[in-house]
Amino acid sequence: MKRFLFFLLLWFVFTPSAIAQNADPLPDAEVLKAANDSILIDAYALYLHEKVAWVLEDVLTDSQPTTINEIAGWFPVGDEEDEDVVKGVFFNEEKTKALFEASFNLKTGTVSGKSVVRDLSPEEIEMINVREKVLLAVRTLDVEDLPSCPEGCTFNTEVIPIDEDLYRVYFMLGTTQHGVIPFGCDFSYDCDSEGNIKGFRRYHKTYIPTQLKMDDGSPVLSVVHSHLRTCPLIAPTDIALFLLYGYEAGLSGFKVLSTAYHCVFSFDPETFEINVEQL
Repeated sequence: MKRFLFFLLLWFVFTPSAIAQNADPLPDAEVLKAANDSILIDAYALYLHEKVAWVLEDVLTDSQPTTINEIAGWFPVGDEEDEDVVKGVFFNEEKTKALFEASFNLKTGTVSGKSVVRDLSPEEIEMINVREKVLLAVRTLDVEDLPSCPEGCTFNTEVIPIDEDLYRVYFMLGTTQHGVIPFGCDFSYDCDSEGNIKGFRRYHKTYIPTQLKMDDGSPVLSVVHSHLRTCPLIAPTDIALFLLYGYEAGLSGFKVLSTAYHCVFSFDPETFEINVEQL
């Protein structure tokens, strides 16, 4: 905490006083809570999608079903009998058959997988088609000044349902580099089930690789970075990446310095809350 406060003090000592003078007023408590609650919902969905993908794709690779070369994609579904279990359905290129099913218990960490050959239901086929239509729409857009993927990283794409006919497509970095949280270079689109674009958000324009250890090898306990006025709040991608790469590695906290509101937003993984510290 002392180390964080020291760097926080330096940031404000060497930041022009105009930032504080021109800071926007924080939204009222009710509006801010609603915004933060929405961020937490998307953040958990992103974390869950990525975590489940890591686990279930490993189950598929380890199981080596005879149909593995016929598998073209997969989608996650909940378990009707156990809310702690997420299943993955792996399907063929024609999007007509399920060839492999895997399950992951979020509470116990138990995984399993089995080969199957069954017809996909109409609802499952519709889910696949909507996702592909939405992804095709955003990937063919010509948007200026989108960040390129940094070396050692990949863009992971997640489609999060927002309501009955609105989806949010997140582009978020992933990395195989050990000891790094790959913050940055992330953005999202909102679109309907027909692929019509309804909105665009940019969270970070640059890559912010955040080390989990100090130069002397000692562990980092909490991490922080600043946001420009264009992204005044903590981002869903920030929280998801912290949970995936930081919290599971032992970090206890994560903070964002908001230049727009001249405050600190801190995410507490134990309570799953966003707290605000006015400066």
